[in-house]
Amino acid sequence: MTWNHVADLELRARRLAIKDAMILLDPDAESPEWPNVTVDPGLYAFEIHVRETLYCARLRVVPAGTNPTLGRKLADLSVDHAKAAVIDYDTFLATVSSDFDSYEEWTGMELDDELSLNFSGRIDFGAASLVYVTSGSGDGTYPVFELLEGDKVVGIQCHFD
Repeated sequence: MTWNHVADLELRARRLAIKDAMILLDPDAESPEWPNVTVDPGLYAFEIHVRETLYCARLRVVPAGTNPTLGRKLADLSVDHAKAAVIDYDTFLATVSSDFDSYEEWTGMELDDELSLNFSGRIDFGAASLVYVTSGSGDGTYPVFELLEGDKVVGIQCHFD
């Protein structure tokens, strides 16, 4: 399978979460509602497998320069806006919590514009990044898996096909 690099994501904290790109974070939340993994901080690659033009079959987030193996299924991701996104959950939540009004405005304007104009990419909100892709056929529920190097969880993968 060929993986295409979309963007890098610097993970400053330890929780990597995958979510519907447009669903707002709750500034009072303490843990992600979505599938997530706890991994080491560092530079991660957001990669997609495109089976045909503008159809993402799979996405994965892995430590830069690695090729881990597929582990167990974690949960299903529900997508209601045809875009799946990955975030450094704790960094994103801290940024959102510091200025929730700006985050709501950003979500309704900049993020909405970015997602409607592009198939995949990265957009920043302050010190936090959101990396996204159009989810397969769009809305639906998709399985999310952990990625492993040996017995250690190092990333996350979602299957849209």
